[in-house]
Amino acid sequence: MEKRFFTTPRTARFYLLGNTLNPTKIWVAIHGYGQQGKYFSKKVEALLDEETLVVIPEALNRYYLKGFNGRVGATWMTSDDRQADIQDNTNYLEELITSIHTQYPSINELNVFAFSQGIATACRWYAESRFSAKKLVFWAGSLANDLNFNQYKNKFNSSEIAYVFGNSDEFFEASKILMNESLFLNANIDYQLVTFEGKHVIDSKLLKELAHDKRK
Repeated sequence: MEKRFFTTPRTARFYLLGNTLNPTKIWVAIHGYGQQGKYFSKKVEALLDEETLVVIPEALNRYYLKGFNGRVGATWMTSDDRQADIQDNTNYLEELITSIHTQYPSINELNVFAFSQGIATACRWYAESRFSAKKLVFWAGSLANDLNFNQYKNKFNSSEIAYVFGNSDEFFEASKILMNESLFLNANIDYQLVTFEGKHVIDSKLLKELAHDKRK
């Protein structure tokens, strides 16, 4: 048996929150494993202000969360043919954000928020993107350990990076967080490690502070 690949157009789904008339800022909000954009949107409303448009791309791969019907979730990839999915995700996000910029020429600031599984996808896309972000907020997830951060350190250092974890995150003990931090540290990428009281969730108050420079 011989395996081959064929590239074909796909219809992607995304959601917009906030200023859809003349935004000057956008946040690209990339969801985690098993989430859907329309539900994830409720978790990122703290990113909004009157000038901001939040763009929520939904992963291309959808599945039933339990059994054969009911609630549907989406995932950016699995372990099966992951390199093809990585490239598809990178192309998808770049084409989407290019389209948003074309539609809204008033935009002069890009920011990225990524949660859980979405962080690795965000890292891979951002490393190769023609766009530069003012802020990168990576929340409760692993960095892309297959990415050569040394190669892209200037790109990442052009952004303010916050790496956020709850102090009771059931998926990330201290050693796992440190292992991920080492990818930034070894590449001399500046970032701020931020912690909060909580588990593997998005703390809206903290997110608002990080998004709008309101941390004391």
